[in-house]
Amino acid sequence: MPLKSLATFGVALLAASLGCRCSSRCCIPATPHVACNFKETTGETLPPNLRELTPDCNVVECNLQTLPSPGETYELLTASDAQCRAATNATIANLVKLEEHWAGVIIECDSKIVAENVCLQRDLLELHAADERNKAAAAALEAFYQLAAIEARKHYLEQATQETTRTRDRLDKLREQGLPAEVDRDEIDARLTTLEDQRLQLDFARVQLNGQLQKLLGCPVSESTFFWPQADWEPNLTPLDADAELAAGLPNRFDLRGLELVLCNLEKSTIRVARGVLGVADATLGSVEPTDGIVHKLRCIKCNDHEVDVRCRQLSMLHTDTEQLATAEIKGAVYQIVMQQQRVALARSAVEARQKNVDALVARRDADDTPIFAISAARGRLYEAEGELVQQVASLKTAEVTLKKAQAALAAECGFEPKLCCEGCCNGHCMRCVAPTCKTCEQPCSCEKCRK
Repeated sequence: MPLKSLATFGVALLAASLGCRCSSRCCIPATPHVACNFKETTGETLPPNLRELTPDCNVVECNLQTLPSPGETYELLTASDAQCRAATNATIANLVKLEEHWAGVIIECDSKIVAENVCLQRDLLELHAADERNKAAAAALEAFYQLAAIEARKHYLEQATQETTRTRDRLDKLREQGLPAEVDRDEIDARLTTLEDQRLQLDFARVQLNGQLQKLLGCPVSESTFFWPQADWEPNLTPLDADAELAAGLPNRFDLRGLELVLCNLEKSTIRVARGVLGVADATLGSVEPTDGIVHKLRCIKCNDHEVDVRCRQLSMLHTDTEQLATAEIKGAVYQIVMQQQRVALARSAVEARQKNVDALVARRDADDTPIFAISAARGRLYEAEGELVQQVASLKTAEVTLKKAQAALAAECGFEPKLCCEGCCNGHCMRCVAPTCKTCEQPCSCEKCRK
């Protein structure tokens, strides 16, 4: 054996004998497991007697904790404040802004090819930051109108509770006097329980929405601080043109602008940006990359440029699909507003009808000897209808926010317009060359042939 080969063999043998040994001795540790062995039972035939298990808080002191509630004053909040403060303080958008800064540093100091990649990537970051601000503004406005609806509905809920309580007190007085009553007291008690339950749910939702707004607006989260939403309650019932709203919103969509940006400026040198964009749509897209190394590059030298054509086709297909989804989203938001406008009109008609019923009962109370209980029940239905009208108007406002969000308009209204370097130029590879579509007989070889 030549001396050089003998020396190589000796070094390999020494490394194998002195090198790091496998600490697990090549075995795989067992993972925790609990056997599925349970006791058998026939099951209980009767449910638990919760009436006996739960203390009666009307008899004993329960010391139930109360939900946080506002003090004497609130913090005034307008819709524009909620929208623009949330857009400005959007955490992800501000993190992306720092990423853009780092991209700018690389552009200034690295090579031309790297700068081309990072310039395109920086524009995509700018679009993503604007998208995050748009979403944050929408979330804040939705919470704003939901909170406004809660504060308004609580007024009518309290009115209904007071009216029902007065009815119960009148019934008790009649019973004490031994007089008959046409109203079932159990129904009144059930009604009061339902109203109290609704009040508790509204109080809890108010705490949640205040906390959500505090986080979105960049304020300290505190259950002792409450916003008072100063909303414009006048509903806009103007008919909408779905095609006009689509034409106004589609060019501003951040997802479409990002895809168009890459499609228009893609070159072989910026192929990794295309892989990243495709990977956002689906993790498998852009995952196949050429193997590094001079040998692999020489073997595939005739196919080196083919990936650009593949990425162009993928980006074009993704752009078409995204445009269809955006069209459906915008038009869906338009028709949601149309539906909500009709629901507002229906709720307004219900309030008018119930108000007329109350007025009619009061007008003939003395002449026809109308029972006070009938008037009280009619007032309760009126308060319920007024609370429903509040909810429908708030839902209309929220639907309008959804449309503006789909049109990418909310961040722009607060002055956050993406400033792009590469937009406006559309002379990249995808625009110059379109690879032909292969026929079935021209497809690459099958896997069976490749394995030979």
